[in-house]
Amino acid sequence: MMKLVPLIIEEGLIQNSTTKERKTVRAIITDHQGRLLMVYSQAFDDYTFPGGGLKDGEDEEQALRRELMEELGALAFDVIKPCGITRELRYGIKGSDTVYLQTSMYYLCRIHAFGEQKLEVRELLHGLEPRWVTIDEALRQNESVIADDLHQTKGLKTVLIRENHVLRTLKENNLCANLKSSVSI
Repeated sequence: MMKLVPLIIEEGLIQNSTTKERKTVRAIITDHQGRLLMVYSQAFDDYTFPGGGLKDGEDEEQALRRELMEELGALAFDVIKPCGITRELRYGIKGSDTVYLQTSMYYLCRIHAFGEQKLEVRELLHGLEPRWVTIDEALRQNESVIADDLHQTKGLKTVLIRENHVLRTLKENNLCANLKSSVSI
C-alpha cells in the first residue's frame, strides 16, 4: 500500500502525553471520465473524500459501508483495493486540547446503486452533498478556501492539507486513469 503523504502536523499543535489514536476510512471513486465522486460541504465550500472514523466494534469495511451510505447514499458497492494511507497529528474537531494521531486508509471503491443520503446532524448542518468533479476542480476550490478562518480553526487545519496531498498524488501519478471503477449514477 502506498503512503500518500508524509506525516502532517497541525500548525500550532502542542503535543502532550495524552495522544489518542484514531482510524478513518476514505473512498476513492472514479467514473469513466476520470472524475472523482467527492463530498462537497456548503458550509465549508470545500471537497473531501467520502468517509470518516471507525466506531467501536467496526472494522474498516463496516465503517466504509456506513460512511458511504450516510454521505453518498451508497446502497451497494465493492471495495476493490486499498490505495494508501495518510497520517496526521492534530487536535480533535471539537476544539479540545486532545491530540490525535489520525491514520486514514484510502480505498478504491465501485458503487453499484445509490439511494438517499442518511446524514448525521453535523453533516446536515454542513450541507454535505456528493458531486462528481475533476481533480483540478477539487484542488482549485480547496486552495481558494484553505486559508480562510473556517479552515484555520483548531482541529480543522489539516483536513484540506491531507485531501489536497491525496488529490495531487492521484494527479501526478495519473492514478484516476488507472483506477477507473466504471461507476455510474
